[in-house]
Parts: sequence; structure tokens; C-alpha cells
Amino acid sequence: MKLRNILMVVATMGIMFSSADRTGVVGYTAGDYHDMNTFAHSVAGQNVAWTAGDDFTAVWSDGGTTWGFSSGDAADLVDMWWSNGTYGLNVGLNMTGDTTVGDVTTAGETTFDLGFGMNLMGYDFGFHMNTAEDSNMDLNLRGNCNFWVWDTMTFDYHDEGGNWTSMSFGLYSVNEWGPATGMFGMGFTSSDQEADADGVAMNPDGYTAVNTNFSVESTLTDWCDLRMGYSKAFNVADNSSSDSFSAGVGFNYGSVALDMTLGTGILDSMMSNPLEYINGRNSEDLAATWTLSYTW
Repeated sequence: MKLRNILMVVATMGIMFSSADRTGVVGYTAGDYHDMNTFAHSVAGQNVAWTAGDDFTAVWSDGGTTWGFSSGDAADLVDMWWSNGTYGLNVGLNMTGDTTVGDVTTAGETTFDLGFGMNLMGYDFGFHMNTAEDSNMDLNLRGNCNFWVWDTMTFDYHDEGGNWTSMSFGLYSVNEWGPATGMFGMGFTSSDQEADADGVAMNPDGYTAVNTNFSVESTLTDWCDLRMGYSKAFNVADNSSSDSFSAGVGFNYGSVALDMTLGTGILDSMMSNPLEYINGRNSEDLAATWTLSYTW
């Protein structure tokens, strides 16, 4: 998509930022509607609808109760949100038919996705599971800590269908720097995962990593934000490390928002040859993913 064409559309429509394409870059979900996917009670009071091109979700509040529905995938019969302001639920009913591969027929099944959230002794608590056999389970906590340079603590536990588990503990702080907002976080992750989803061996010496995260969200104009995030994980079990860099833009004006995560290497290309993108002559797609949302 050409940058010039995007800006013309944005100027016509108007925008406001949010979504997974924002939080995936800045590294935290607090204060964003995407937070409801981890802590279901944070859906309370929301009035928002969004799509990423392959799904659609609408959430609205009425008389102190919040409701919401998602279109889901082909197997989803119902995918619903609910909150009374104290507790929150995300419930999905999934139904699949019989499938036959060769001479083997697998019977269809009915399963539930269950998400629950509440504020527990000053901490946000989130839980998610599926009733299907060997399904994943997640437990999340987040709360104020006021320790040294950090103001927020997070804890995450993940069970990958009984195959492996991981635990993460982190500390982060969000600071306002004039027209920019910065986040700095540190923590550790421990996992007993021995192979990836394809069965390829990984972490033969174990995985206990020290994580560092940093992001900046800067207001370029009153309708455009630039976001950059960097993370590094150092595995102390075998002295190896990995890092990742992400960038995105958010166009906002009024009640509509378009958030984009830039494709790999796009920011480097934009910085080295900005006129190509300004004139709409770039050959690469600007966005790897995008989210369009509307709030009221």
C-alpha cells in the first residue's frame, strides 16, 4: 500500500489509535482496548468495534453492563464478551463436524473457550483455557509495584497442552516525555520446551532467559504516531541470545483509527530513501498487518 494513498484516506476518514498492532510494538496492553484479550474484566465500559481483515469484533456498554461479540473462525458458533464492571467473561462455543482423511474418520466435537478476569487485591487477574483435549491454559497477573525505576509488575504462566510450560516475571514502567511515551522493562522467562511445533529440537540445555524491552511512541502530528520497539532475551542456560525490532504507525483523527505494523526492513528503507515512500513509488508493502477500529 502506498504511503501517499494511506494519508489521503486518513485525512478523509479521521482516526484514533489502539489495537494489537499498537500494543505489539509498544510492548504493553494496559490502557488499550486490546487489554481485554488478556484480562476479560477490562472490557467494562468499552464502546469499540475493530477488524484486522479476517475477523470482526464489536463491544458496547449499556446500563453498567458491557457486551461484545466476535465473528470468530469457521468453527465458532458463538464468541461473546460480558462484564458487569467487576468481573469479565469471554466465552466461545466451537463446533466441528466429522472429518475423514483416507480411511480414518475423526468425530466432530463441541468445545468451549473460557476467559475470566477480575481485579484481585489490587492486581488484574486473567485466566484462559479451552475444554478441548490437550488445549492450552494461561494465567496472567499485573499490578503496581513501585520498585526502583519500575511501576508495574507482571506474571504469566503458560501450559502448552501438557507438552511444555513456561513462566515469566517482568517489571516495566511507562513514562511521558513531552510528545513521546517511553517504556522500559526487564524480567525473566523459564521454559521446559524441548521442541518447536514441528518437533525440531530446541534449547537442549534448557531455557532461562533475562529479558529487556524498550519502546517509544512519538507523536509526529496530531493525526500520526510513530512507534518503535526493541526486545532482547539472553538465555543464561547456554549463553545464547536473540533480539527483535518492530516498528509501526498509527493514524488517528476523531473516532476512527488505523494502526499498522511495518513490514520487515520497511523502516530502514523509509529512513534511507524517504522520498520513494512520500511520492508513493515504493515497491514493497508498507504494512505487515493492520487494524481498523471505531470508538464511540
